[in-house]
Amino acid sequence: MSAAVKTKALAAFVQQCLDPLPDSVLIDTHHNQLMRQARRLPWRKANAVTSLTIAEMDYLHAKSVHAMYVLEDEDKSSACSDQRTISVDRKRQAVADQIRVPAPDLLAVQWKREAAKDRYLPIGQDEVAKLIAADEAFLAAHPITKQPRRKRGRSDHH
Repeated sequence: MSAAVKTKALAAFVQQCLDPLPDSVLIDTHHNQLMRQARRLPWRKANAVTSLTIAEMDYLHAKSVHAMYVLEDEDKSSACSDQRTISVDRKRQAVADQIRVPAPDLLAVQWKREAAKDRYLPIGQDEVAKLIAADEAFLAAHPITKQPRRKRGRSDHH
């Protein structure tokens, strides 16, 4: 093999080494999945608290209605209504606390958007917007597939 051929082959090899790799090759999906999973348990805990406060609120409402119409006891109904008012505040605080927990996936981000529509939450819209933007940035920086999701159109369905 001549020196010119070796030099040409070496130049081609060096050029391949210098060419940047496509982003999809550089994505460590396993690491990203672990990063997202680390957010999942705190999210589930916050969701459990929120769900419990909603259930408590619903229970106290039903108990108040039962006392009013079945037992015909206005005092008991009023007491349940007072307890429900307190539980509404606890529920709103639980929702605000859950919004502050980092989202593990896009479904959680969507939940935050919907939950933040309650204007009586003890959290400002500016803070909500910053938290959601941080979640979206994290999720974009930690994709769990190498290929971006493609939009599904009518042609994808048979």
